[in-house]
Amino acid sequence: MEETPTTQLDRFHSLSRISPESLQERAILDVSPEEVPHLIDYWQVALKRRWTVLTCLVVVFVTVVIGTLKQKPIYEGKVLVEINPEEPSVVNFREVAQVAPTVDVDSYRETQYKILTSRSLAEHVVRDLQLYRYPEFYKGHMFFGLIETNPAKIPSPKDLGPPDASSDAFRASVGNFLKSVDVSPVRRSNLVELSFDCTNPQLAARVANRLADLYIEQNLQVKWDETQKASEWLRGRLTEMKANLEKSEDKLQAYAQANNILYINEKQNMVTERLDQLLNEYTKAQSDRYQKQSLYSQVEAGQVQNLPAVLNNRLIQDLEEKRIDLDKQYAEITTWVKPNYPRARQVKKQMNALQSKIDEEKEAVTQNIVDDYHAAEAREKYLAKAVEDQKAEVNDTAQRSIQYNILKRDVDSNKQLYEGLLQRLKEAQVSAGLKASNIRIVDSAEVPKGPVKPRVLLNLALGIILGLGAGIGLAFFQEYLDKTLKTPDEVERLLRLPSLGVLPKFHLNGASSVDEDSLAPAVPDEVVSTAPSIQTTPESIEAFRSLRTSILLSASPVPKLILVTSALPGEGKTTTAVNLGATLTSLGSRVVIVDCDMRRPSCHRSLGVQNSPGFVQCLTGRVALREAILAVPGIANLSVIPCGPIPPNPAEILSSPLAGELLTNLRAEFDYVLVDSPPLLSVADSRILATLTDAAVLVARAFETPYDIVRRARSLLYSADARILGVALNGVDIGQDSYTGVHAAYRQGHGYGYGYGSNGDHGASDESVALSNGNR
Repeated sequence: MEETPTTQLDRFHSLSRISPESLQERAILDVSPEEVPHLIDYWQVALKRRWTVLTCLVVVFVTVVIGTLKQKPIYEGKVLVEINPEEPSVVNFREVAQVAPTVDVDSYRETQYKILTSRSLAEHVVRDLQLYRYPEFYKGHMFFGLIETNPAKIPSPKDLGPPDASSDAFRASVGNFLKSVDVSPVRRSNLVELSFDCTNPQLAARVANRLADLYIEQNLQVKWDETQKASEWLRGRLTEMKANLEKSEDKLQAYAQANNILYINEKQNMVTERLDQLLNEYTKAQSDRYQKQSLYSQVEAGQVQNLPAVLNNRLIQDLEEKRIDLDKQYAEITTWVKPNYPRARQVKKQMNALQSKIDEEKEAVTQNIVDDYHAAEAREKYLAKAVEDQKAEVNDTAQRSIQYNILKRDVDSNKQLYEGLLQRLKEAQVSAGLKASNIRIVDSAEVPKGPVKPRVLLNLALGIILGLGAGIGLAFFQEYLDKTLKTPDEVERLLRLPSLGVLPKFHLNGASSVDEDSLAPAVPDEVVSTAPSIQTTPESIEAFRSLRTSILLSASPVPKLILVTSALPGEGKTTTAVNLGATLTSLGSRVVIVDCDMRRPSCHRSLGVQNSPGFVQCLTGRVALREAILAVPGIANLSVIPCGPIPPNPAEILSSPLAGELLTNLRAEFDYVLVDSPPLLSVADSRILATLTDAAVLVARAFETPYDIVRRARSLLYSADARILGVALNGVDIGQDSYTGVHAAYRQGHGYGYGYGSNGDHGASDESVALSNGNR
């Protein structure tokens, strides 16, 4: 169902009332998931930026070549030295201080390596060989040795005296000497390669040998100095230790005489043993007292009947049995007679006698328990006093023995130290006469036969590698800064819009651009015999056929009223619309192009027609629509409605209901209506036209239009509720290797020129007929 002009105008006005939230919902995300780059992608970046890579390669390579050729030949003198780790042999602290020495082999080797490159050793070599007189050593070097400088005062050959250590020449010589020395340890061995670099081969060997000899001499001198210092220190300490030993022995003897201590250890053991015996006896007495105290407590509580001694007393038990028998007789007698009966009184008397006997026995048992308790208590007190007295004696003995032992240990330690120092002094006196070294020269340096520097091939190879690395890095950095659209894949990945086609660069009447603004500015209004913007090359024809096919297959039903626009000026939208219209006519369709760019109209110049009457005059009612439709010369079924005179208010004119009515009438009369519009980001005209058309095609110029700008244009079209068919990537240089390598499919298998003869027209007519038949 087709929309009426009033309905289209209402839709346009309703879009102005759309809320920002709804617009945000219609917008497409600007960020799309990144794909994993392939190796061919990196290759294409390097290929596209090949001039950057080649420039960096040439600059770096030439610099390396110049530096290599300017560098003087360097010879190397090499000495092989063996360094065996050793332990200190002057003072053995394992015997003196009872601390076992530990020798860290790695730290010892690192120390020796640093000594080989020390400044003091370098000064000795420079002074002995008079290296400060050689220009190679006393000259300063800057910028990797490319620039040499002389010191303020150059050494005179006539001055044979020792050099001034603070002079610039001597200091520079030592510095250059240290830069030329290299120490290389041989892995898993005690060997070290000591090398020296110099421009003079004889001097290089001589300096290397002299450096090794001075190193060994210095090592021996250090040992001799250490031995002498150790001997002097031992003599001083030995005298002091002897005085300390005599003083400590005098103190021990005086204390022993004052306290009458001759056999302190035997006496201390005897007193301690006696204290242990008393403690054992006291413990037993205390346990016995505890046991008897429990019986004594029952006696005091009146529980005599329950005492074990009472219960286990055989006499008391017999008496109790007899008393029980008498109780029974007395009970039987008193059953028949009265208690005053003689027999009853006799039995009663016997009972009382037995009870008195039982009480006496219990009293005796109780008295024994009381006596035993008092005896145990007295024995415990006696033993407690004896223990206390013995403890006092033990403490007194121990107190005297503590001071005695302190003095004795002092004597023993002083004696041990004195004997150890005396032994070490003898060893130091013996070792002072020895000059053994743990360092020896395995191979002396020989005069080198050839230079080791510069390594021409290695330097050239490194120059190529560094140049390529810098060039590729700079190329990728340029690619990172490049935010323009370049390929159809980037259109789909970054914009999330279909890529309708790739339009190559072509020439317009001698011009070298596809932009409509690059045409000759002065085109007469009279009819021209040919259309300047219509392309006739096979590549261009095939590109616009591909664009046409993409548009026809992009939606169902096929849009008939199509808006052709772009984000910025100069992207080729007018030329795209003109050639697209010409390509659609090859299917037998009737096509009209409406120039709605009322700011900078150019369709009349692109198609070679006059600019009057135009669409503006139709909108103002001065000219009928049919009168403004002009046939394009040389192209059947292609018509154009030029813009006409530029109005002062284009947006207001396009917003009128008549604009939608005129476009609707054109859609009813023609098969396809292509509307050329101004850029989206410049003015609001394209958004107004987007509400009056069926679909829109965005044109973007490859390698020039930033994708952020196209995203903004896409958002503006979506805010106008427009249906975007896709993006046509314009201005692609198909001949560039950087493009054809990525999109080889456009040229291989689907390449330009397929089906064309030598003149490029046979395949075109066959394809046109086929499409026309299929379309109808």
